[in-house]
Amino acid sequence: MTAALEQAEKSWSEGGIPIGAVLVDERGDIVARGHNERVQSGDPILHAEMSCIRNAGRRRDWSRCTMVSTLSPCPMC
Repeated sequence: MTAALEQAEKSWSEGGIPIGAVLVDERGDIVARGHNERVQSGDPILHAEMSCIRNAGRRRDWSRCTMVSTLSPCPMC
């Protein structure tokens, strides 16, 4: 959760909405990070969770990963 909070702070420092997310593998290692970039990019769907998934790249082990977000995800996420 600390890493997700750091991502939320990053978004806030960029003038965005302070929401962060991280993706961790089964060992608890962070494999991707993301923060809300809707305001910064003008992209209405670039939520923290979407940003995190994009930053994860082409993984094949999604079922073994867990996402942690600083806010309950919206229905889209």
